[in-house]
Amino acid sequence: MNHDQSENKPSSKSPSKDFSGKKRMLTPFKFLLIVVMISILSLGTIYGYETWTNDKVTEWKSAGENAAFYKNWSTAEQNLAKAANARPEYESLRESLRAVRQAEGFQKQLTKLEEQLENGQYDNIQEEIENLTSKMKENQNELLFAEQQRMIDIKEKALLLSIKDDLNEQLSIQSLAGKLLEVSEIDEEGASELEARIVEQIASLSIRDAADELELYHFSEALDIIEIGLGYAPDNEQLQSFKEKIKTQRTAYQEEEYNRLAEAMKEAERQDHFNRTEAVSVEEWEVTADEKKIQLTGEVKNNGSRPISWIEISWSVFDEEGNVVAESLTVADPEYLVPEGTGLFTDELEVSESYEKVEIESITWYLE
Repeated sequence: MNHDQSENKPSSKSPSKDFSGKKRMLTPFKFLLIVVMISILSLGTIYGYETWTNDKVTEWKSAGENAAFYKNWSTAEQNLAKAANARPEYESLRESLRAVRQAEGFQKQLTKLEEQLENGQYDNIQEEIENLTSKMKENQNELLFAEQQRMIDIKEKALLLSIKDDLNEQLSIQSLAGKLLEVSEIDEEGASELEARIVEQIASLSIRDAADELELYHFSEALDIIEIGLGYAPDNEQLQSFKEKIKTQRTAYQEEEYNRLAEAMKEAERQDHFNRTEAVSVEEWEVTADEKKIQLTGEVKNNGSRPISWIEISWSVFDEEGNVVAESLTVADPEYLVPEGTGLFTDELEVSESYEKVEIESITWYLE
């Protein structure tokens, strides 16, 4: 009984204190540990955000470039704008955004030019295309270079319209040849048809000009014109047919010319013979006489085609038996006679014997 009581009493030899009511103090080590933990968490958060941002920028950039490739400018601009706003320090993103906006404006200009062509308006298109080409080369924007073929198509269509209108004017063969060269380098619908039209006009104009020369018997010039036309339209049947016509007419003309020349030579020979042997005729003459003198007077004429000079008239006096009693030679006055010109002659003889008749024996002259 006494033993149990002694065990339940507190002992005065083992005292204790209660510190449960007091604040705990942070040690420097614990404080440093907390700061390090907060920094790690902050850096992790920043790193995670930056990584997420970079991934999104890459995603937007890729989506923007892909949309730009397919010329979906609105989507491309939206994505690249997001990327540029997220990373404003990236100059490449801003350059890509500017390139897209520039390409969009470039395409709108081309669309406007195409609409003008549809309405038949081509006056300033050539100049506009040249300006856009300079702009494209200056900016070195790859998205602009993608429109090169479209620009070429617009330029060629405008050129075709311009040439069509030019063909309504009166053009020379040289001008038409220049148009034909331009059209031959165009790979557009309607170019072949226009080329055939130009060839037809060259052929028609060649035939017209050759016909004008042919009327003047300028066979070589006419053939040269046709050959020029055939140089541009070698298969044109009208040109080939007209070429044969020129050759045929030239041959006929040459034959006629040969015949005319032969006839002219014969006529020249005849005229020369006439001028030498029959050109001078005595138009009239008269003889007067007394007991001792016989006088001869008369007129001569140049019936030839050339002038003559020094016309000598030889005359004789005959007796009853036909013997020459006297003879003389006289010269007409003037000494020089043009064709159809006339001259006079006079002469006299002393005759002591009886005579029966007087005759003009011969006439001689010199051709000029």
